[in-house]
Amino acid sequence: MNLEQIEKLNELKEKGMITEEEFQRAKEKILAGEAVSTPQAAPQVAAVSTPKPIEIKTNNFDYAMIMHFTQFASWLIPFLGIIIPLIMWQSRKEDPYIDQQGKVVMNWLFSSIIYGFVSIILCFILIGFVLLIALFICSVVFTIMGAINANKGIVKNYPLSIKFFDVTETTQV
Repeated sequence: MNLEQIEKLNELKEKGMITEEEFQRAKEKILAGEAVSTPQAAPQVAAVSTPKPIEIKTNNFDYAMIMHFTQFASWLIPFLGIIIPLIMWQSRKEDPYIDQQGKVVMNWLFSSIIYGFVSIILCFILIGFVLLIALFICSVVFTIMGAINANKGIVKNYPLSIKFFDVTETTQV
């Protein structure tokens, strides 16, 4: 009987009728031998029923990957590649993983701005042109590397980035 009740609870959890926490509490009660009441489907009233709002769940890894890729938005409109990741980071900053990834992105953006200014100044002695090309290549490669790491759940600063924000780096999840 316990197995049947746990299977019913699991079905309710998969359908989104109960949360993971409710599932775990009810499962513990079942295993302890206590009686558990499961939520029943409410009777459908045709005239008054309101549709259940659709809940969109996003994976933090995907969100972080997109946050890295939004740096390329500056290719379309100047400074958009700074504004979009900043807004994305600040809007989900309460999530520790997104907060760390946002710090990684901002560390690179601020570093690349500094490197860009130095390269522009050095254009007067011609080496700046080479540095600007190298900075462009590094920005593309590091952003792609950062996005891949973010999608795998790895928090790692970009190479050559100045640490403006303290980032707790992780390895494979």
